[in-house]
Amino acid sequence: MSSRLPAHTRLVLTTVVMIVVIVSLQKCSTLDSTRPPLTWVRDTNNATPRALAFDDELVIEPGAGSFRTVKSFGACSISLEFKVPDMPETATGQHRGNSGVYLLDLYEIQILDTAGAPPAIDGCGAIYNQTAPSVNAAKPAGQWQSYEIDFSPPTFDASNKKIANARVTARLNGVTIHDDVEITSPTGSRHDRPETATGPILLQDHGDGAVRFRNLFIGPRTPPALSKKNQSSHFAPLFNDMSLEGWHQLGGHAAYRAQDHSIVGETRPNQPNSFLVTDRNYADFELDLEFKVDPTLNSGVQFRSESTPEFENGRVHGYQAEIDPSDRAWTAGIYDEGRRGWLASLEANPAAQHAFKQNQWNSMRIVAVGDHLRTFLNGLPVANITDAMTRSGFIGLQVHNVGPRTDPLEVRWRNLRIREIPLPPGKRASSPLLFRRPRRTSTLVAQAPHHPRSSSQTTTRPS
Repeated sequence: MSSRLPAHTRLVLTTVVMIVVIVSLQKCSTLDSTRPPLTWVRDTNNATPRALAFDDELVIEPGAGSFRTVKSFGACSISLEFKVPDMPETATGQHRGNSGVYLLDLYEIQILDTAGAPPAIDGCGAIYNQTAPSVNAAKPAGQWQSYEIDFSPPTFDASNKKIANARVTARLNGVTIHDDVEITSPTGSRHDRPETATGPILLQDHGDGAVRFRNLFIGPRTPPALSKKNQSSHFAPLFNDMSLEGWHQLGGHAAYRAQDHSIVGETRPNQPNSFLVTDRNYADFELDLEFKVDPTLNSGVQFRSESTPEFENGRVHGYQAEIDPSDRAWTAGIYDEGRRGWLASLEANPAAQHAFKQNQWNSMRIVAVGDHLRTFLNGLPVANITDAMTRSGFIGLQVHNVGPRTDPLEVRWRNLRIREIPLPPGKRASSPLLFRRPRRTSTLVAQAPHHPRSSSQTTTRPS
């Protein structure tokens, strides 16, 4: 008897080996692309910096040293989440979970447990000892909080003389606390340092309790991403308030019309999901709109979405910012229409669930830059994920199927405007994440199981 394996057995073994090799290569590629080495280093008393091991959270242990980026930045946009510890009552003032985000390692945006206190120049959200936040939007200690910071460095002439101060716009927990505010000089312990146009981002170790960070993002500044008083000239209307020019319909045959300066979508029985979509595609952008929906109708706003003959005969697919007036209340979660289902639900985000206003106009904001996707509902941050499946596509307004139901249900959208965000020359389309959790994570939003929609679904997605 021959000792050689049968041909079919050899084929199976060869296939298994190839699969193992391919998966291993993919894992290596993913790690290389999402976890670049030496991104953060500990900055300890001028000692030689060392690389930070990547983990789900970055923790500033008291007395262990601050963390800073290896790379220097100039104009940049930053978003992050942080959690200050619940300190004992004996800890007071600046010793209650103190930390800070240092822009260019010169200008501190304060982190501190000051929930419920009046705004102060040394409280949470302050440009430290220069400008108090316009409102104290801090949450109690022990809760995850979010910062969005849009920063412009000082500018200098040919002789290196400063001709314009640094400026910052910042949101704390979705609330604008600084709107295009000047920073006149370095702050706090950096007050005697010379100003520069570039520098690292530093997360401060103040020595007062372990402050935790996660979902840290930094990318090219997108001026003026957060400043409402400067936005109008940068935004373009998606709807002319009078007609549906610039839009066309896909999917089912729900009725769409322009009425009272709004786009109105009205259900029809026994129709699949219907979509009114823009004639052109958008890649990197900030989209603002308002919507009002019947309490029994599910809807959503598609973005970076597509309809191609090769995908299920033209079925609309892509990212959707959910509109969910049901008791589940997952509005502004991110759903992957026609493909993978939920990417970021509101299952563990009661604050965002309560932000929806039933039978009223609600505001929604969608920001897509590279593979970084964020949503906001009535000013509150909801989803914050990284996902690179689709980089460009149309904007769409969904009327969900209602099965055989004959009474018409309406959803309305108004004040739709979009600001395209051109990346600077030489920048990658993918926004770099300095500290990246596993892909498709979300700000204050736990991952939910995949909830596919059935063809018999009527008003809401299954929960």
